Amino acid sequence: MHSMNSKRIFVAIALVSVMVAGFSLAQIAAAGQGPANSQWMAVKRNTLAVRYENNDGTAVNMTGSAIDRQAMGKAEVKHNHGRTRIKLEIENLGNPQAIGPYYTTFVLWAIAPEGQADNLAELPVKTKIDIDVTTNFQTFGLIITAEPHSAVKLPSPAIVAENTLRRGTEGGIQTSRIEYSGDPGMFYANSWMAEPALTADYETPLLILGARRSVETARRAGARHYAETELRDAEIKLAALEQIWPNRRHNQEKYTGPAHDIMRMGENARAQAVERRAKAQLADERRDAVTNIAQAKDEAGRALNEAGRANERADAYRDAMTRAQSETAAARERVERAQSETDKAKANEDLARAEADRSRLEAERSRMETQQVKEEQSALQQRLFISLSEILETRREARGLIVNLSDVLFDFNQASLKPAAREKLGKLAGILLAYTGSYRMEIEGHTDSVGSQDYNQKLSEDRAEAVHDFLIRASVAGG
Repeated sequence: MHSMNSKRIFVAIALVSVMVAGFSLAQIAAAGQGPANSQWMAVKRNTLAVRYENNDGTAVNMTGSAIDRQAMGKAEVKHNHGRTRIKLEIENLGNPQAIGPYYTTFVLWAIAPEGQADNLAELPVKTKIDIDVTTNFQTFGLIITAEPHSAVKLPSPAIVAENTLRRGTEGGIQTSRIEYSGDPGMFYANSWMAEPALTADYETPLLILGARRSVETARRAGARHYAETELRDAEIKLAALEQIWPNRRHNQEKYTGPAHDIMRMGENARAQAVERRAKAQLADERRDAVTNIAQAKDEAGRALNEAGRANERADAYRDAMTRAQSETAAARERVERAQSETDKAKANEDLARAEADRSRLEAERSRMETQQVKEEQSALQQRLFISLSEILETRREARGLIVNLSDVLFDFNQASLKPAAREKLGKLAGILLAYTGSYRMEIEGHTDSVGSQDYNQKLSEDRAEAVHDFLIRASVAGG
């Protein structure tokens, strides 16, 4: 955390804090813990990537994860004329139901340096697997995940194996840890709200389970509300499949096509629901922002009106004070001119009353001046909130106004500002430079959960310092 402009803070001016969202979301450690209406969003994970030289063949190990330590194999890889061929041999993957009842298949993924995940193939469930696939990527990582069905677009959290370097791996000096987008798995829970808990099913064909899971996932993603037509089409086709497969259990070819169609349709319903829900939420947030700005403007207008009335009252009290001072002076003169004891006593009473009135008016004037300062400062703060809210996400908290620069401002593992970040900070600097009140600003930098605590702490501080330096160069006063 870095502080700026720690000058005196006026009572009505709250702390202004710039919260910089440094990188992407931290990986969700456990699936299925969110409520039914939680917003789905991709999470960030990382894996080893290898750059394969053109026309040179090499091999990497496929090593089982903590989920499936028995899995082992290798991948022979050769890049030639823009295509990379992968010959995978792996054994002991086991049955995906053993990992969790929501998982029905295994998928091989290629992960590009830019983070794209390419679903290369669904792996058959058997002891030894040999499969030949291709990808356009030249630099990539290989992972195998357990999935609820084969039509998924992002890898699940259940990583069962990933590539590791083996002795003699060519291109080993051109490896890196790359980050990719993954499914958080929040719709893959073993039980969901009021639904009965799932248990491992080793009797129903995995293809049928996969078709069911695709529709269940779409429902959990909110497709009943946001993708009703797409979900209904998938449900109708699933109902038909449920009628035919029991009589054709041993003739998988008869239901393979329909099952995969349902998986594709269910995945489409889920994707549409997620996208439409996000758009609806964004629209709600925009409406809330418009409402908040309108309310803030009304409050600012009321504060200005009250400040005007306070000025009028102050003028009236100043006139009354002038009259009280004149009456006090006149009372003193009468005391001095009084000849008899009776006249003197009456003149002293008048003087005491005039001085009491003057003291009361002075106290009232002091109170009103203090109130006027507070109201003017409140109006000033309202104008600051309005100005910030119109260009940046701003909210009020007990510690003050929180300005959240929510987009990714830094490249992965870096503390240098992106151009878009500089544009946002430039707007913030312009508002602060135009603000005439006193304030104190705190800058908070954040990272994801990748890396050690000490490393992330240092990176957070460096990012906060980068924002601080930018604002200083933009002539925002610092201390």
